[in-house]
Amino acid sequence: MGERTILAGKSRKRQLLLPIAAMTLGALLLLVGLAMFLVDQFDDTAVTREQRVVESGFAQQLRQFDALIVPQVNWDKAVEKVDRTLDMAFADLDFGNQLYTFDGFTHTFFVDGDERVTYAYVYGQHLDPVQFEPFRAVTRQLLRPIREAEARRGPIRPHAQGKGPITRPIQANGIARINGKAYVIMASLVQPDLGYVQPKGPRATVVINAMPIDRTMLNAFAARYLLDRLDLVAAPEVNRDRAYLPLKAPDGAVVAALSWVPRKPGTALLHAMMMPLTAAIALLALVSWTIVRRSAVIVDELIASEMRAKHLAYHDTLTRLPNRALLFERLRGLLAALSPRWPLLGMLCIDLDRFKEVNDTLGHQAGDELLKVMADRLRALARDEHHAFTARLGGDEFVLVALATDRDAIDSLAQRCLAALLTPVDSEFGRLDVGCSIGIAMIDGSVGEPSLALRQADLALYRAKARGRGCVTFYEPEMEAAFQSRRVLETSLRAALESSAFHMVYQPQVDAGGTVRAYEALLRWDHPEHGAISPASFIPLAEECGLILGIGEFVLRQVFAETNAWAGVRVAINVSAIQMRAPGFAAKLVQIAAWAGIDPARYDIELTETALLTDTPATNENFSVLKRMGFAIVLDDFGTGNSSLSLLHRFRVDKIKIDRSFVADLGQSIEAETLVGAIVKLARSFHLGVIAEGVETEAQKRLLIAAGCEEFQGFLTGRPVPARSIAEVLRPKQGEQRRA
Repeated sequence: MGERTILAGKSRKRQLLLPIAAMTLGALLLLVGLAMFLVDQFDDTAVTREQRVVESGFAQQLRQFDALIVPQVNWDKAVEKVDRTLDMAFADLDFGNQLYTFDGFTHTFFVDGDERVTYAYVYGQHLDPVQFEPFRAVTRQLLRPIREAEARRGPIRPHAQGKGPITRPIQANGIARINGKAYVIMASLVQPDLGYVQPKGPRATVVINAMPIDRTMLNAFAARYLLDRLDLVAAPEVNRDRAYLPLKAPDGAVVAALSWVPRKPGTALLHAMMMPLTAAIALLALVSWTIVRRSAVIVDELIASEMRAKHLAYHDTLTRLPNRALLFERLRGLLAALSPRWPLLGMLCIDLDRFKEVNDTLGHQAGDELLKVMADRLRALARDEHHAFTARLGGDEFVLVALATDRDAIDSLAQRCLAALLTPVDSEFGRLDVGCSIGIAMIDGSVGEPSLALRQADLALYRAKARGRGCVTFYEPEMEAAFQSRRVLETSLRAALESSAFHMVYQPQVDAGGTVRAYEALLRWDHPEHGAISPASFIPLAEECGLILGIGEFVLRQVFAETNAWAGVRVAINVSAIQMRAPGFAAKLVQIAAWAGIDPARYDIELTETALLTDTPATNENFSVLKRMGFAIVLDDFGTGNSSLSLLHRFRVDKIKIDRSFVADLGQSIEAETLVGAIVKLARSFHLGVIAEGVETEAQKRLLIAAGCEEFQGFLTGRPVPARSIAEVLRPKQGEQRRA
């Protein structure tokens, strides 16, 4: 009887609950289906509109490229120098070099009225016209409308009053795939603006310019139109997750396509409403499962969901290590667990060395793989320690925390950590060789706030990084004062830059006979409270806090203004490695030089080996522009870096500067004399000039002359002096030169 009652009860429950469950499920499915339909319609409309915006924007981009070329081709002088006669110097300066350096056109060709190529300028070099052959097919397509428009234009008559252009630009553009790379091709007819110089024949020269659709162009276009993950692909694909804009050749053939992740406001709205929708569904499910006595299952699912959410909130998604929030939560427990047996808490703040180089050279995927390997090594170290765990603070910074008995135990853990992270990582990207710097804070029972412990470890880490790579440093109380002093100095440095409180002095560089050949420009800063501050102190600080570009620009403007009138001597200017790695630095320097009206051939740009070690596209471009403009390049502090010989092979420097550390040991160390002699011979083999810095005694100078050194700089030959003192010395010489 009882068993039958139980079975009947279950049957009645099913009969009661099944219709309710079916209606609830049907309503939910209808709601979800309607929501998904509306989301898809909303997203499709938004994607279509975005494609139209991108199409219009790309067309506008092509018109802007056309506009860049108009001043060069609609010009009487261009007709004279390009169409009537071909002036190579004019073509290089006003077309090839200018369009490549300032506008990014990598290819420039001249095609005359008989479709013969008379000029080719490719990637900053004047080359044989045979370079035009891959562009010939697309050029013929672009020439057709240009020649038709030229014929319709008719004869050109000079403007009666000579005011304003008498011709409108005749141009055509298109996209082409050349040697597997997509290019924007611009064709522009050379014609007069005032009509005083007439074309040589009925068909004038056409300038062909090509610009690759590369990552730089894509990034700029994506930033302008707020596009996500913009890429160039061979052709449009069927992919709902991406939008495409076909790029067509002049004949209408699709040669490439822009591909990006479109913004889907419907999906974004759905995600924003996910929490309320999930809550509503959970509520209905809770009611239903309560009726069928399945509340326990609901509770279990909610607990599991909460645990997953909590895990995501307290862990780093890449390395699966605890994040900063969980670090502070666990630290409170460890601080409470300090006891006579475990009196200390060791906090190791770990920062990977050379991690940025891995990211920059091999990509973020290699950097992510490296971070995961390092996290696994730290996790393995933590498993072997008492009450230890590791966390990722962000970027390439980790924390390892463990209870310890004394300082030696913490130091031993740090050394094991250092050894583990110094071991190279073998990956699909090759061998990744990085190290780490470690700052250690020893926390006892007197410290109850986790943030204070982390701050002390951070200060120790900063000191470790300042001392060099692969270094372990314990926190000391004076680090706090040093940090505060650094903050005060940084604030003063910013104020000094804003008020131009710096000034320049110049130290002579002389030859063996004592004749001044050049002056090196040296930056000085007189602090209103602390007096003169050494550049060795504030220049590294400026590089760390992002002020070096502003200070470098001040130096360039000041030096050019003060030394423009100096005759018969060169001027050397120091440039930071960060400046050389900054995109557009050389272009900015050229603008400042043009504004000051200086002759680049009178100036030396002094670079350290560090400035050239990171062989990035920006570094190479800056170096190339400086050389083309006529600046001489001096490799400063030669011999103190890691790859001096390789730098001489890769970069065409003009002179090397023997570091003062080698000069100081002359006469006291046979090794120093041998090394200096080897440096001079190396320079001779590369046909480079040599100058020694830090020359303070006659004995040093004699040994340098014996080794073959040509020029000298130091307190022996002259101390740094203001520009006005040098101007007074040079003024009589300049007068003599004028009388002569």
